[in-house]
Amino acid sequence: MNNLKLGVHYICDFSGCDRALLMNSDRSHSLFAEAVRNAGLTVVDEGLYKFSPHGFTSFLLLAESHASLHAWPEYGYCAIDLFSCNLGLDLKPLVQELQRLFKAQKVSVRRLDRHAVVPALTPQPALAEALA
Repeated sequence: MNNLKLGVHYICDFSGCDRALLMNSDRSHSLFAEAVRNAGLTVVDEGLYKFSPHGFTSFLLLAESHASLHAWPEYGYCAIDLFSCNLGLDLKPLVQELQRLFKAQKVSVRRLDRHAVVPALTPQPALAEALA
């Protein structure tokens, strides 16, 4: 069996964020999406769900996987997930840009490598011919 790395997942907790910005879900969503695009990720679909009386979830479906932001404006907190299968793309600068945009005073980041356990790969004759 082989352990095949397929992606990287950043789980971020941002505290002490700009509460006024987080109260403006449309603006927050726009900033989030723009930062993700500027980082080199490809947004293929997106959405924003607003809670009452405040709070929201912003999600971006990426060609490389997904990104989401869940905001609790009353606490100045947002939870951000960034998951990418583009192993050549460093997501740390994106996390730093999001910290700057949302003016987070405290940031906790957990990075997980996502793996699949797969059988040892042996070339199949038809596949070997197609790759030749």
